Amino acid sequence: MLFKKALLSFLFLMAGSAAGQVTPPTEPKTEAVEYSHEGDALLGHLSIPEGDGTFPAIIIIPDWDGVNEMEQIRATMVTEQWNMVGFAADIYGADKQTVEDIAERSELANTFRSNATLFAERIQAAIDLIKAHEKVNPDQVGLFGYCFGGTGILQYGMLGYDDVEAMVSFHGGLTSIPEPNATFVPKVLILSGGDDDTSTQIMDMEVTLDAAGAPWEITRYSGIEHAFTVWSDGRYNEWADMRSWESAGHFILEAFGIIEFTSAQPEEEISVTPVTYMGDDGQELTGHLAMPGAEWQRPLPAVVVFPDWDGVNEYEQERAYALAQKGYVAFAADIYGSDKQFVEDFGQRVEEVTKYRSNPDLYVSRMQNAIDQVKELTDDVDPDEIAIIGYCFGGSGVILYSLSNTTDAKVSVPFHGSFEQMPPVRGDISSYLLVLSGGDDDAHGNQTVMEMSFEEGDAEWEITRYAGILHGYTSWYSDAYDLVADARSWESMLTSFQELMAVPVSGDATSDPCVEISREGVACPGSEPLAPSGEIDGSAGSALTLGFSVVAAAAVIASAF
Repeated sequence: MLFKKALLSFLFLMAGSAAGQVTPPTEPKTEAVEYSHEGDALLGHLSIPEGDGTFPAIIIIPDWDGVNEMEQIRATMVTEQWNMVGFAADIYGADKQTVEDIAERSELANTFRSNATLFAERIQAAIDLIKAHEKVNPDQVGLFGYCFGGTGILQYGMLGYDDVEAMVSFHGGLTSIPEPNATFVPKVLILSGGDDDTSTQIMDMEVTLDAAGAPWEITRYSGIEHAFTVWSDGRYNEWADMRSWESAGHFILEAFGIIEFTSAQPEEEISVTPVTYMGDDGQELTGHLAMPGAEWQRPLPAVVVFPDWDGVNEYEQERAYALAQKGYVAFAADIYGSDKQFVEDFGQRVEEVTKYRSNPDLYVSRMQNAIDQVKELTDDVDPDEIAIIGYCFGGSGVILYSLSNTTDAKVSVPFHGSFEQMPPVRGDISSYLLVLSGGDDDAHGNQTVMEMSFEEGDAEWEITRYAGILHGYTSWYSDAYDLVADARSWESMLTSFQELMAVPVSGDATSDPCVEISREGVACPGSEPLAPSGEIDGSAGSALTLGFSVVAAAAVIASAF
C-alpha cells in the first residue's frame, strides 16, 4: 500500500536541495505597507485580489525569524487560491524583517511570548490596519499563525481579544499559552504534528481552551515534526502542508459564512438492496448495498459501513447511500444478525455490545464477513480499494479490526468510537487510521494510550477532536447531532479516501486523460483552484474542497500549489 508520505512526495513536483529545502509553490506578490504600534515602525506585506468590491482577509502572523518570504508567499497564496486579501504582519519591527541570528531570534521571540499583552497588541495593530482598508470586508477577517505566530494568536484569544472571526495555528508552541482571563471568542483550529507536541500537551490545551469557552478544533498528524509548513526547513512535509492548508481554508470559509453546510440525510427516498450472507459461525446476516449509478466507471472503490449499537438500520443505510452518490460502492454491514436489524430495547443493546466487546475475535470475524461479501462484487468493486468506517460501537470495531493484524482495509475511520480500553495490537497496522471524536465525548478515552497503541503497530494516523461535541454527534436522529462537526469530519474522511484510494470517476474516462494518469500519481495539468463561493453540502461529502481539485489525488496537489 502507498501511504501518504510516499504518495504525496511523488506527486509534489517540487525541487529539493541538498539541504532539504523545497521550492515554494509561487513567488511573493505583495506590496510593502508601513504602519506602527506605540511609535514602533512596522512593515507588513499586502496582497489584494483583482476586482471591485470588498474581500475577506487573512492576516499571517510570522514564525520566529520574522515576516519574510515564507509569510509573503502565504499571503500571496491566500489571494491567488481563495480570492481573499492576504497580509503578512510584522511583530518585531520594520528593521527586523528577517532575523538570521539564532540567539537574536530566541531573544525576540521570548520577549513577546513572555509579554502576551504586547504580542496581542502587535497583532491587533495589524488587524486594525487591515479592517480599515477599503478592499477589506471588516466582518470577515481571520488570523493564520505559524510556529511563534501560532502561539501568538492563541495568546491573543486567551486574553479576550475578539476582533477576528476565526484563527488557525500551524505548529504553534503550546507550552507558553497563558491561562484565560476572558472568554475566547474566535473559532480556533490547531494543527499539530504528532512528533512535535505530545499527546499530553494536546490534552492540556483542550482543558485550557475549554476553560476559556473556546470553540476549538484540534488535529494531529502522526510522524509529523515541528515546522512542517516551512519550505526552507528540513522538517517540511508536503502532505501535512497540503492537508493542513486545505483544512484551514474550509474552516475559515465556514467561519466567515461564505459556505454553508447541509445535512447528509437524503431528502429523496434512498435505494439500497438487502444482501443476506452467512457469518463464520453460521449466523445469518443481512447487510444493505448502495450501488453507484451506471455512469461511474468500474471497478470502483468500496466503503464498508459498520453500525452503531442499535443495529444496521435506516441511519447506516442512509450513510451508505450518501457514499454511493459520490461513486463509492457502499455496504452497511450487519454484526448482530438478520433478526436484529434494529435493536430498540436499551437493555438488549447493552447485551449485544457486551457480547462482541467480550469476544473480539467474533466481532472481527463478522467484520471480515462483510468485507469479504463486498470483495465478491468483482464486476463493480476493486478488491484492493476498500475502506471501513464505523459509528459509535462500529467505530470501536473499526479500530479493533485495524489492530488485529488485518490487511483488507486501506483506510479506517471511526466516528465517535468508544476507546476507554484499547484492544491489543496484534501486528503491524496496515490501514491509515483517521479518528474523529467530540471534545466532550468521554468515550474517546485517553489519547496518550490511543497514540501509543497506534505507534506500537507502526500506524499512520490522524486524530481530530471538536470542542463541545458529544458522543453520537453524526446521527441526525440524536439530540447530540452537530451539523458543523458532522460536515467537517465527513469532509476529512473523503479527503483521506481521495488521497489514499482510487478516486471514483464518472463518465467516459477516455475523454479526460487526467483520469487515466491520476491513479498512477501524475499531476493533472491545468488544474484550477476553486473559488470560495457558493453553498457546500459538506456533511453529505461535497466534492468541493478549497484550493484543491477532487478529480483525483494527484489533482488535489496540483491545484493546491
